[in-house]
Amino acid sequence: MTDTASVLGLRRSALAALLLAAALLAPPAPALAAQQRVHVVQPGETLSGIAARYSTTVTALAAANRIVDADLIWVGQRLTIPGAAAAAETDSAAPAPAAAGLRAAVADFLQQSFIQRTIDERVYYSFTPVAPGQPRLHWFQSIRNHGHENLATLAYASLGRCAEAQGMLRAFYHAQNADGGFPYMVTTDTGPGTSTHANTTLPVLAWEALQIYRRCGDTAFLSAALQAGARNDDWWWLHSGRRDHGSCQGLFFWNETWETVRDDAELATWAATGGAENQCAVDLNAYLVANDRALAAIARELGDGRAALFDSRAAELSDLMNRLMWNAEDSFYYGLSRRGGQVRVRDIGGLMPLYAGVPSAQQAAVLVARHLQPGGDFHAGFGLPSLGKSQPGYSSARRWQGGMWPGLTMLVVKGLADYGHMESAQRITRTLADKVSAGPGNFWEFYDSESGLPSHAQNYIWAATALPMAEFAGLQP
Repeated sequence: MTDTASVLGLRRSALAALLLAAALLAPPAPALAAQQRVHVVQPGETLSGIAARYSTTVTALAAANRIVDADLIWVGQRLTIPGAAAAAETDSAAPAPAAAGLRAAVADFLQQSFIQRTIDERVYYSFTPVAPGQPRLHWFQSIRNHGHENLATLAYASLGRCAEAQGMLRAFYHAQNADGGFPYMVTTDTGPGTSTHANTTLPVLAWEALQIYRRCGDTAFLSAALQAGARNDDWWWLHSGRRDHGSCQGLFFWNETWETVRDDAELATWAATGGAENQCAVDLNAYLVANDRALAAIARELGDGRAALFDSRAAELSDLMNRLMWNAEDSFYYGLSRRGGQVRVRDIGGLMPLYAGVPSAQQAAVLVARHLQPGGDFHAGFGLPSLGKSQPGYSSARRWQGGMWPGLTMLVVKGLADYGHMESAQRITRTLADKVSAGPGNFWEFYDSESGLPSHAQNYIWAATALPMAEFAGLQP
């Protein structure tokens, strides 16, 4: 770790200690029985969603319950709901019901034959369901686990199907290479190798594990997630060779376009630098910040002393992103060309800092007001476009050049909710929730971000992220 990282880690640790002391020493909130209620945390709930439900704020709810880490609540926890006077937040909305039957629709959807094989505690799936004996006609019907399709594990966990959710991650833990890297794709035949040279999976597995734990409460699984996640984090920081200490001053870059998930080589973001490998991308660094923060929360939950290391890594990257990627004139985050200069193309990757908690509250507010409100580049008729509407190559139905993709949209919605922008989170979520609640046949790989017309693969597994997306947004599926 650099000297700067060490200082940041110490400062962050000191700040956390001060916050904890303040929370513990603060006098309890006035006991106004007429205004206070108690809420028992249910599977799938988040602090932001609970705050929206009772028309209060995350800050007020955390203060009333002496919560230091707003990302860590657990099923069965009893939360005191503060009085209405504590709920002054300008960009929050009262909870609005999602389309009737969203939870039932997703439950029915996941009853299909996605899961293809279970080995010990490991679960392997196909992206669209394939019944026993049915021929596999398309690549997305093969048996393979990906980090990004794994986002559907949050839906399994929300439905109480914890063994399946955990097993999908355990398949990665089993296949982890000796150097700590995860393969890009894991099949029933994938075992641990020696080193990770080619593509690796999207760095979201630790964050996924934390979300699953919040719903399922299995500390044995959480311990396995920490061990695998810590080794993988060390791979990124120490062994991956993916840090640019020149123009990017220590930010990370992708290996190539496929690894990004947004695998359109002609996407203006990647074309601007002649390939994804030639820029330090906003989304990658945001994923790593969120993963490090998840690892820190997991370590604290388990009493593991590595929490400070993960906190310092997240702080170091966040500082770099705000200094080098934030463009105050445009109120947006841009990638950095490894040859120098910002890559000024607005795409969904520039919204991922919200998911990672990178912006200040002021930065988040101006980003949302300028780009996600009416007239903004990301205000669309259906969900969230993957490319800004004013950007080169945009089309609302054109894959990653404007199409709406449920999995990554869920991450942005989570970020919006965490910052208290519930109105935007609910607007983005409700259209997808309405569509998939309408019955079978409405779950697709991606959608036209204006009309909602579906595209590519039907019955695609990560469309199930509509359920956790609605939960993050404070809707009631």
